[in-house]
Amino acid sequence: MLDTVLLFREALYGALVIAVACSVLGVYVVLRRIVFVGAAIAQLSSAGIALALFLGGMGVTSGLTGHPTAFALAFGLAGAMFFGLGGGSRAGVPPDATIGVTYAAAAAAGVLLIAKAKSGEAHDIFLQGNILGITRADTLVLLAVSIPVLLVHILFYKEFLFVSFDREMARTMGYRVTFWNLFLYFTLGLVIAFAMQFAGVILVFNFLVLPAVTGLLLARSMAGIFTVAVGSALLAACVGFSLSVPFDLPSGPAIIACSAALALLAWPARLLQRRG
Repeated sequence: MLDTVLLFREALYGALVIAVACSVLGVYVVLRRIVFVGAAIAQLSSAGIALALFLGGMGVTSGLTGHPTAFALAFGLAGAMFFGLGGGSRAGVPPDATIGVTYAAAAAAGVLLIAKAKSGEAHDIFLQGNILGITRADTLVLLAVSIPVLLVHILFYKEFLFVSFDREMARTMGYRVTFWNLFLYFTLGLVIAFAMQFAGVILVFNFLVLPAVTGLLLARSMAGIFTVAVGSALLAACVGFSLSVPFDLPSGPAIIACSAALALLAWPARLLQRRG
């Protein structure tokens, strides 16, 4: 088993990088109750890739059509900024409805575009993510994106925390609430746009939600929540990956199953804490 896992160690390293970056951002996503914003941004990034592949299949080779990552980044960041500015709330549309419409429209657009792209099956695998296909170069790209984002969140932890949970107090203390809110969404869109290309929409969504939920159930402080979230994400990635390779299971769902198991185990642990 160990030899088989070592054979795909680069893929495991990439999965661990994604796990750390997404679980840290996921704490804000869960606490701010914008869980499905992550899914919507990931779908928008997928639609961007699908558009690039469709245009390439149509023979449009100018500009950025040969670089699907650029399309994923553009669509993902545009969506993040849109949600960061309030989505359709100014037009009277409830935030949940805006997120739902965006998710559905992006998913449909992605499917329709990829259906007409050449080599559709291979491209569909690319859109859904193939975590076992992560190479050392891919891991380096993920590190190049994730490390600056994590450093930003460490350096400006107080600012992100204030604008996320007490905007009025943040304004009173002189923080630029709109700027920091958009900056938070920008980092979210950046990480999702890159991570979903390697891990797929569902696995990225998992890392944004389940580790943070586990942290909320087991920890009593913000530092504890972040620590447990990152730890549970790393554990789920290691265990899920280690089980999937030798037993010929899909790695993404195996990791998600481990994340879900940890969250479920954390539930009774939280109840015992309260009784104690």
